[in-house]
Amino acid sequence: MNGSQSDGQYPHPFGPGVVEEFADLLGGTLRPRLRRDFPAWILKAPFVEANRGRFMLRFMPKWQEWVAIEAQRIGIDTSGVLAGEAGWNQLTQLYDALRVQLRQIADRRSAFSWLVITRRINPADLLPAARASISEAVLSFALSEVGSSRRPSRSAELITSRWWLAPQALTDLDELCSVGMLLFNVHSARRRVAKGQSLRLEGVHLVPEVVDTDDTVERAISLYDGRLNFTGGRGNDLGSFPRTVTDRRESANIITWADLRGQDLVSGDDLTRLLQTYGPVFPLGTNIEDLAPAAFSSGVGLTLETQAAAAVLSAAWTYLADRGATWKSVPGDWSQYGYLRCPRDWFTARLKDGPALPELLGSSWREGATVREVITLLVRAQVVLPVGRHVVVDLTRASSLLMHSFERAKEGAAANEWGSSFEAAVQEAIDTTPWKPTAALRSVIGKKVKDENGNVITDIDAVAFHAGTLWLISAKAFQAGPDYAVGAYDAVKRIARKAVAASEQWNGYLERIRRRPSALGVDLPDGCTLEGLVVMPFVPYVPIDSSAAQPVEDLCHVSSIHELITVALRA
Repeated sequence: MNGSQSDGQYPHPFGPGVVEEFADLLGGTLRPRLRRDFPAWILKAPFVEANRGRFMLRFMPKWQEWVAIEAQRIGIDTSGVLAGEAGWNQLTQLYDALRVQLRQIADRRSAFSWLVITRRINPADLLPAARASISEAVLSFALSEVGSSRRPSRSAELITSRWWLAPQALTDLDELCSVGMLLFNVHSARRRVAKGQSLRLEGVHLVPEVVDTDDTVERAISLYDGRLNFTGGRGNDLGSFPRTVTDRRESANIITWADLRGQDLVSGDDLTRLLQTYGPVFPLGTNIEDLAPAAFSSGVGLTLETQAAAAVLSAAWTYLADRGATWKSVPGDWSQYGYLRCPRDWFTARLKDGPALPELLGSSWREGATVREVITLLVRAQVVLPVGRHVVVDLTRASSLLMHSFERAKEGAAANEWGSSFEAAVQEAIDTTPWKPTAALRSVIGKKVKDENGNVITDIDAVAFHAGTLWLISAKAFQAGPDYAVGAYDAVKRIARKAVAASEQWNGYLERIRRRPSALGVDLPDGCTLEGLVVMPFVPYVPIDSSAAQPVEDLCHVSSIHELITVALRA
């Protein structure tokens, strides 16, 4: 992949036209920024300002001592090499032990108290010496367990949340970040070992140190990390390419919530400028059918979680609308911190009305669930926090739950329909870019290509055309699964094998078509070249010397749909 890196980030991948359109959209939806409240101020001062601009975690030595003893118990020492499945298993034991400690720290405060704290934290304030991407990753590990705190939330916390924060909160946050930093380093080591690297855990911070003399795996990891950075880490296991901003039928629309700080179309300078004036959280109209088209066409994949997430988002927007708070001139906790509170009785009554979008999601709760069971589901998912006579709705987490609530069919006709849906999504996404094929070349889409004896070579799932090159695309709707997402040893190997096999197979087909391009059944433009590409829903880790990693212009031979569209939009 071409392109230089600066401070670990690839240059902005989108063209100016796309950025300008997104800026216009933001102009109509961002809310004015709220003044910084006392908790937001107090959370920043002790970590940076009181230390004369130097970041300091007071409890890190305590946890460094603890983790050194725990590592020894497991059989990990600074001189030992961690490699293969045995090394991965040892790191997993240490990872799990750190998570237990993280949960115990999380239980010191209620889930709502943690929500107040976490939504007022700026990663750059807590880890100013690290790159922004590292700061956010470390913080996400530190905060990964706080929403599941078993300590009940109290009404007094709701009343005082904007003007009071007990001093103990600073100690709890300090310890949480200390353990989170160690957990992040162990997680990084575990993922590297799963990809085939040998390493040691160095120093009191357990920083992974590579001991391989061959840099083959290191180069493959660097390629993988660079590809994730390039696409903003985007990818999903649904085989879909959702269009967040909707222009389709009203019965499929719902208001979701996004965070300005996670938008790839906003540069760092623009983000800083916008956050000086506006709150970071904003509403977006979303067409729910676009999130997983096959779930609606096949009827397989909709879940109780889908209904619950849609219901809570619909109820939240109704609550704001009833109070005149949907106007962009009206800010609140929902636009500054991504959550709102409403009376528990009012919220329960909305759920008793049944699921939102009944034409699509049904008029009754799936699995025969009761309203109480739906609320329990939302509480376990950390979307709804009961606080006295109120509930606090986490709007951004509800939006995330909706996006991840669908279940892909794994076999039978429904599974085939999910695969076909991904093929259609790839072509539909290409057609929104400058790589859209000409009318004459569109007849190749879906065509069964035959050899001179009439035997089928393959069928073409999607095509793109740019700068004299016709791209013949094989769309593979592989499922990563939760094991791959956490870097499980077997899962990483499995996906790599499947990606490489698909690449080699498609290369073989392409060579046969190149020898006889008339098999495509169209008149190719003068000087037209043929290139092949395998497209997946997510970025796969593949060996650096495999055909899957070989560069094809600005892409790898096996690329994610997001990489393809990102490159095409730059044309």
